Amino acid sequence: MFNRKKLKIAILGATSHIAKGLIYNFLQERENKLHLFIREIEKEEEVHRFLISNKSDAADYYTLHKGYNNFFSRSYDVIINCIGVGTISKLQGDYTRYFTVTEEYDNLVINYLKKHPNALYISFSSGAIYGNDFSKPAKDNTVNCIPVNHIPPENYYSIARLNAEAKHRAFKNLNIVDLRLFSYFSRFVDLKDDYFIVEIIKCILNKKTFITDKKNIFRDYMGPKDLFSAIKKCIEVGKINGAFDIVTRKPAGKWEIIKYFASEYGLKYKIIPSLNYTSATGAKNKYYSISKNAKRLGFKPKLTSLETIKEEARYILNKKI
Repeated sequence: MFNRKKLKIAILGATSHIAKGLIYNFLQERENKLHLFIREIEKEEEVHRFLISNKSDAADYYTLHKGYNNFFSRSYDVIINCIGVGTISKLQGDYTRYFTVTEEYDNLVINYLKKHPNALYISFSSGAIYGNDFSKPAKDNTVNCIPVNHIPPENYYSIARLNAEAKHRAFKNLNIVDLRLFSYFSRFVDLKDDYFIVEIIKCILNKKTFITDKKNIFRDYMGPKDLFSAIKKCIEVGKINGAFDIVTRKPAGKWEIIKYFASEYGLKYKIIPSLNYTSATGAKNKYYSISKNAKRLGFKPKLTSLETIKEEARYILNKKI
């Protein structure tokens, strides 16, 4: 889409888990100029510490923007929207944020694209768009069945993502790509979060026993290297408007993950058959996709989910143990 000029790339939600991996990789290349936008002004120091601690503090290659008041005063070739609402514990039961936060910043970018139609908008979507029936993996003809007269909270996020993607397809003359991630893990994860892999790592660090049930579940853990590769393919592909499932070479089962950490790091675990898990978006036994539509981008992942977990967890655990 673009020649080899130095691109101006805006990253919205620069403090997020996904954004940190992208920022790190972009600044390692030192080819483009990043405009990093943050919502919470008090997180400015956090961003600076992140850049310095990861040896990415290349001031000539980024500008940090506190708030979005000057978003329209700059020009960008690419806009990457990494804004999310976080885990269920961070939501604290306020599911309205799935809609309000998504719509506010998505509309911000859409309004920019209307004035700058040659710019590329990359929006992070989710496998949750397929609904909450993951008794089998998603594929190209999967249907999202929503009980429209009795919509439960676990459908809210799915509807928010479906609404955003439908809007993007309606703007068919604009360059908008939705990248659907199913699960994501990297060395930049917030260890205060409370999802599966993070809980395992915290148990190892704190020498606690990991508690789980006997059910095996399957997840597709994308990592920063492969995701960065997908982003670059989006930039290279030319005029485009579409949604793509971004997956690894192979998903990972819960038990192969647990056994790896038990063997490699001495994780202790206990099985409680009656244990009940809660999820803001519903239970998902096989939360991954077998769609190959990302081949249209020329994207080919290098790592499996387990390889991603091994590589990224090593940075965290070898540093702290």
